[in-house]
Amino acid sequence: MINITIDNPDIEQILQQTYGNNHSRLIKEFSQFVRATKIKDDISISIQQLEQGECVKLADAFAQVKRL
Repeated sequence: MINITIDNPDIEQILQQTYGNNHSRLIKEFSQFVRATKIKDDISISIQQLEQGECVKLADAFAQVKRL
């Protein structure tokens, strides 16, 4: 379990106005935000690698996955 402390009155006010005491909704939406951010970061890294010629052939990728 991770506890997050927010020490910014502006952010606290926004969260309070948006979620009130609905902690489960806040946690759900925060989790979705974190996952979406991770996916965007992964895609960005993949695009950079592709542009730099650091790609793996599709057949090689499937072969690697099958070995796992």
